[in-house]
Amino acid sequence: MDMPNILDNFDFDELPEWAGEGEIVAKFYSSMEAEVAAARLRSEGIHCFLANSISQSVVPHIQGIVRLHTRIADAEKAREILQEAAIETDEPLPMRNSGKGALVLMAVVIGLVLAWLLVQAMG
Repeated sequence: MDMPNILDNFDFDELPEWAGEGEIVAKFYSSMEAEVAAARLRSEGIHCFLANSISQSVVPHIQGIVRLHTRIADAEKAREILQEAAIETDEPLPMRNSGKGALVLMAVVIGLVLAWLLVQAMG
C-alpha cells in the first residue's frame, strides 16, 4: 500500500481566486512582522495573503522569507501604506538603563566586600 507523503497533502481552499495573478508587495524574515503588515493592509480594505508563513513557524531554524501578496491593482497603494508604517531612524535608540544596572551591581559587591573586611577586622 502506497502511503501519501503528508507534506504533499496541502489544502489550498484558503487562497483567493486572484492568487495566481497577485503581486508580491513585501518580503519579511519574520512571520510576525508579515502578519502585522498584512493586518495593516486589511484594515485599509486591501485584500492580501501571506506565502510561506506556516513553513516559517513549522521550521523556525531555517531562515525563510514570508511574502505578502496583493491584487495587482492594489499593489501600489499597499506599498505606500507599508512605507508610511515603516519606522526609520537615523541614529540608534538610547539604551534604556544606560548601564545603571552594572553600577548598582558593582556598588552592592563593593558594599559586601567592605562589610566582610569590617567583620574580619573586628573578629
